[in-house]
Amino acid sequence: MTRYLLILFQFIFLLIIASWAIKKSQLVSFTLNDLVVTTSSSVLIIGLIIIILITLLLQRIVFFFKQTALKYRIRKERVKYERGYNSFLLGMVALANKDYKKAILETKKISKYFKDESLSLLLKSETLKIEKKFDELNSVYEIMLKNPNTNLLGLRGLMEQNLRAQDFHHAFIYGEKLFNLNPKIDKLYDTLINIIGKTQNWQKLFQINDQAAKLNIIDKTTYAENKSIALYEIAKIKQYSSENEAIKLMEKALKLREYFTPYVSLYIQLLIAGKKLLKAKNYLNKAWSRLSHPELKNEIKLLSKTLKVSYYELSKYITSNTSHTFDSKILLTESLIENENWSAAKKQLSSLLEHKPQKEVCLLMAKIEEGDTNNPQKINSWISRANFGKLNKIWICRISNISQTEWASVSKGGYFNSLEWEYPINNSELTSSNLETNSIEYIDN
Repeated sequence: MTRYLLILFQFIFLLIIASWAIKKSQLVSFTLNDLVVTTSSSVLIIGLIIIILITLLLQRIVFFFKQTALKYRIRKERVKYERGYNSFLLGMVALANKDYKKAILETKKISKYFKDESLSLLLKSETLKIEKKFDELNSVYEIMLKNPNTNLLGLRGLMEQNLRAQDFHHAFIYGEKLFNLNPKIDKLYDTLINIIGKTQNWQKLFQINDQAAKLNIIDKTTYAENKSIALYEIAKIKQYSSENEAIKLMEKALKLREYFTPYVSLYIQLLIAGKKLLKAKNYLNKAWSRLSHPELKNEIKLLSKTLKVSYYELSKYITSNTSHTFDSKILLTESLIENENWSAAKKQLSSLLEHKPQKEVCLLMAKIEEGDTNNPQKINSWISRANFGKLNKIWICRISNISQTEWASVSKGGYFNSLEWEYPINNSELTSSNLETNSIEYIDN
């Protein structure tokens, strides 16, 4: 309505100008190629108005045809997009129904409807992944890298492909690029940490760990534990070239993961190798007081030999603050057995001989009877009871449930920092410790 009113006002304005020009008309003469032309000003003005009207009319006609052509193109593009998205939807449904021929057919149709290959590449990659055509899939992921819309999918796909092939070096290259572009992708940090564990690139662990902490991807506990593992692993390498540097690294690791037994064991070994025996003795006493752990018995025995004191005397000092605990009593009993002090060893175990003693206690009693009385009946009796006793704790992977006798930063199941000191549920867990895998999977929930 407003447009029509504007046109009306413009038409009225032109009429007013035309009528004014007629009333005020004057003769006008001008020379054109030696020809004198005489006319009135009203004719010139009306002629100018006519030219303007014709120009406006032609402009409107051109604009009309342009608008019509544009609307046609838009309608045509909309139909193409609708058909393209419909093909994509049909392709995804075909994938869900495992109709791979249909999925491939719809993938080809998508390419006809869209100049941008994003949806086509996505559907094609998913189809090839399910069909396990990994060579073709690699080519698709390489093409995805060149497309800004699918770049991240291409990087993740190539990372997964290299993980599947156990090429951890290239898997990390693609994973790190993906992490730099979008570090908050679910499970990406965990995947990179597992890869680092496989490649033992501990300097990269520092870098990735620091980035993740700054971006609040991981909590303080995870950050501290993972950094301490990098320090621990580097210390293990450095112990053969620089004991003092290895000791400093372990002291940093122990500040981040205080009194963690595997760290304590390595730290004590380094102190003994460096002839820092008093420091080793005092730290062992402090560590055992805070967290008595049977794995430290090897270091206690090693230190006793180095100090040239009896295993029992050193064990007595180490357990001076925790003599009432189970592990302390076991340690003292074993040291007494080594001294062949059978009566004192039996007395030390007496409080642990409840209705159903643990397997370790029964086996120690069998050893004491063997040394003290050498009575086969008593020895066999304790061995029989051991079969029904509770098993000792062992390192168990919380992800794979595979157990192992020694802690490692990467479990035998192939998972980084996954081992926990737990009681095995049954004997099958113990036998499963022989299993080992090198695979890592990126799991995107």
